[in-house]
Amino acid sequence: MKIAIYLFFLISNLGFAQMPETIIESSHPDYNCKRTKNTSFQKLAASFPLNKTSKIQLVSFVYVNTIFIDNDGNQTHSIIDSLPRIGNKLDYKNLKEVKNLELPKIIELSDILYNFNYDPKKDATFLGTSCYEPRNAIVFLDNQDNIVEYIEICFSCLGYHVFNKSKFGDFCTGKIDLIKNFFYANGIMYGVLKE
Repeated sequence: MKIAIYLFFLISNLGFAQMPETIIESSHPDYNCKRTKNTSFQKLAASFPLNKTSKIQLVSFVYVNTIFIDNDGNQTHSIIDSLPRIGNKLDYKNLKEVKNLELPKIIELSDILYNFNYDPKKDATFLGTSCYEPRNAIVFLDNQDNIVEYIEICFSCLGYHVFNKSKFGDFCTGKIDLIKNFFYANGIMYGVLKE
């Protein structure tokens, strides 16, 4: 009897500990963003960068105006992006949070990235504001943990940078909101919630 009461108490308390599904209730109608395609994951997985990727990570980091450091530790030139890395690998000691995605989450993220775009029946509306200070990224890694591709995102200004210029479709405001919700639902808080 004690075990049954304990299990009931434990299960009922677990429900209260779970994170909410989203932090954004609904997209503003002016975002003009919607599902415009239904490309399957199998088809997406055959094209770059997914065809070269063995792991996808969501990361957060403190924004700094970064420099590129090669594999020998030499500063080579200033770069416009801020993802902490050494050579072509992530610099994990300078990341605040890292989430490795399992296949179901990779499929969900791929659907958002490729299948949501500006509504072709409406004018494109961009509602970005503020300065570009990215704190989050979606990182595509190969089987040697080399960076194949990444999308650096500034959720506060709705800006982004795609490292290898992969074709992820339009980054309409509604898509950025979906990505922000995806980060939050997967436990990444820094850069997603207001500091």
